Amino acid sequence: MTRAEKIKETFRETKERRKTQIAKTYCLKLQNISKAKEEKLLRAFLEAKWLYNWAIKQENIFEIDGSKVRKVQVKVGESFEERELAVLGSQVRQEIVDRIKDNIKALARLKEKGKKVGRLKPKKRVSSIPFKQYGVSHRIDFERNRIHLQKLGSFRVLGLHQIPENAELSKAVLIRKPSGYYIHITCFVPKEERPTLEKPVAIDFGIKDKLTLSNGMKIDFEVPESKRLKRLQRELARKRKGSRNREKAKQKLAREYERIENRRKDAINKIIAFLKLYSMVVFQQDNISSWHKGWFSRAVQYSGIGKLRERLSSSPLPVLEIDRFEPTSRICSKCGAYFEELKLSDRTVFCPECGNKMDRDLNACLVMLRKVSPALRVVGLDRPELTPAEREASARMLGSNPYIRVSYLCEAGSSYF
Repeated sequence: MTRAEKIKETFRETKERRKTQIAKTYCLKLQNISKAKEEKLLRAFLEAKWLYNWAIKQENIFEIDGSKVRKVQVKVGESFEERELAVLGSQVRQEIVDRIKDNIKALARLKEKGKKVGRLKPKKRVSSIPFKQYGVSHRIDFERNRIHLQKLGSFRVLGLHQIPENAELSKAVLIRKPSGYYIHITCFVPKEERPTLEKPVAIDFGIKDKLTLSNGMKIDFEVPESKRLKRLQRELARKRKGSRNREKAKQKLAREYERIENRRKDAINKIIAFLKLYSMVVFQQDNISSWHKGWFSRAVQYSGIGKLRERLSSSPLPVLEIDRFEPTSRICSKCGAYFEELKLSDRTVFCPECGNKMDRDLNACLVMLRKVSPALRVVGLDRPELTPAEREASARMLGSNPYIRVSYLCEAGSSYF
């Protein structure tokens, strides 16, 4: 068997194996970094910026082999100087150039669809470096809790206990954040049958109650700006521009912003994990970006509800999106009558034809379910029933985050308990 045939056979075996696996990414933090290693890491991110800014200006970018690029032209003032890429490994250089090629192809696809796109612009700062092949560009020593990165050396890491024993290690990405350096390891683990509630759920996004579910559950979450953040902002405003104290204040402020963003991400991740229990998630394509311009822009910003909707749209969940112009709040979920006069301030709807009185957001959720499929009928009083399993799951998965508040609608749909 020739070398090309062996490679082809290996690809075929890997493709078959991936059908029974799922990709997961684990975040590890680099610890106990010496001054010499930190200087090398800073140099690596600097060289990654040089290579990126040089490559996007090349007209023959698709003919360039990044692994063979050892020197690049860097703009210094009004002139250009040649700099050597001494810290980045060959595979890392190749992956950075391949990233640029993929970005150009993605822009070309958007342009074909009629979208207005521009060119890739130079970066002032690069915060991620890819390591493509496990065993070559990086490898992990589980016994010593260390990871070795190509040409950068060995680093002690925190979080290796997250990776299961049966995981098949793949690519990695070195990330620079205000709080330190992290490595994101992608692993392939066997697929497991996740427990489901065997029922669909519809979601209505809002301002006061960020999520209203068709089972009568309301989820509200906000992570406001901390007092420490406001104090650091005042301290930064007092520092003289260009001074070292100002740079230190900017670093402290960046770390505080990162802490707040991590809390928002944790809340969104827990809500996504809870919604994964349902067999189908239905929601409307609301223009949440326009909510930032209204009176409640601060509440929208603190919650990150736009990020949650984006995650739902791009997640592998069985998701169904309804057009944003479809009427949901103005239709009675019980008889289908249309409400001619319904103000935004009316939080409860009343149908004069059938006498149905219900919370406005809950009514919209039930209309979404009926629009998706008439076969999705409800139980109880013509509405989905909140089961004990859902209550237990919401308390277990959402109750651990202090910024998430869960409430339940009464039978009438107009009050809480």
